[in-house]
Amino acid sequence: MYCNRTTNNGRGSLFPGVRRAAIALAAMLALSGCGLLPSEQEALQPPLVQPAEEQLDIVEASLGSIQTYLKGTAHFVSSSAENLSFKDSGGRLKSIKVTVGQEVKAGDLLVEQETGDLELQVSLQRLNLERAQLLYKQAHDSDASPTDLRLREIDLERERMSLQAMETRLAKSRLYASISGTVTFVESLNAGDFVNAYQAIVSIADTSRIQLTYVAADMKEVQPVEAGMPVSLKYKGKAYTGKVLQSPSNVPIGADGAKAERNAVTIYMSMENPPAGINIGDSAELTIELQKRENVIVLPRSAIRSYMGRYYVQVAEGERRKEVDVEVGLMTPTEAEIVKGLEEGQQVILNN
Repeated sequence: MYCNRTTNNGRGSLFPGVRRAAIALAAMLALSGCGLLPSEQEALQPPLVQPAEEQLDIVEASLGSIQTYLKGTAHFVSSSAENLSFKDSGGRLKSIKVTVGQEVKAGDLLVEQETGDLELQVSLQRLNLERAQLLYKQAHDSDASPTDLRLREIDLERERMSLQAMETRLAKSRLYASISGTVTFVESLNAGDFVNAYQAIVSIADTSRIQLTYVAADMKEVQPVEAGMPVSLKYKGKAYTGKVLQSPSNVPIGADGAKAERNAVTIYMSMENPPAGINIGDSAELTIELQKRENVIVLPRSAIRSYMGRYYVQVAEGERRKEVDVEVGLMTPTEAEIVKGLEEGQQVILNN
């Protein structure tokens, strides 16, 4: 019996249609690459932001006037005042006999140092001197020999020198008022405390001679001030006038370094028609007109820039900036004079 069959030896197939479909699919994939995979999306570019236009504060260099002033607080002080201290040597304090605000007269005893029994020794020495004086007189009146008379004279001189030395020591241990006035300061000390030489213990001020004093923080502040300049004053809400009596410019150079240093920053002023009741230590607001310039280029202080001692400004030229070095003259808290470097009409950028 004969059967018709087909063998699969790699050259034939039971499903020829499937084979052809697979070959067609492979061809399509080869031609399209990864066409059947989802396509990669293109990265989005960030949106373009238009930068904000810079707003500049600009001022025009123009001509004007500028005035400088000295303003501050002055205090009423006595033009005649004394600070009392022991000059030669320190010592233990015995007593302070005055208090702040007390009125004293010249010659009043104010402060004493401990001296032990020095006062007793002075009293005894005065008796010794008196005895020597009597013996000398007796020898002189009795026609004593020249030798005896000279011996009595030597004794007398010795007792006198001893008394003088003791009285000097006693005087140096006491402080007396050198002027009449009011005690304005008393050092806080107790009996037995050690007091150094030249340590101010008591201050006295003559309240009948009052003037105004202004002490600057920097000597440059008062350098333009000259004696005779008018002063505007405000004391307890009322306006007064005065004038400069002494300024650093008219103080002669002295040997006292501490006084010269103080005078370099201090001005003294008077007040015309002062009111009654002014006390030492009261204050008044002062204004002194110093220098004034007219028809000069004046800029706000905020337009001036500085670095390492260099002054400069930024000038606007269209959309460009240019740094320009300038020389500065008078300056106030709000304005500055430009001496050199700018011309009238230039546009200057404020340094805000």
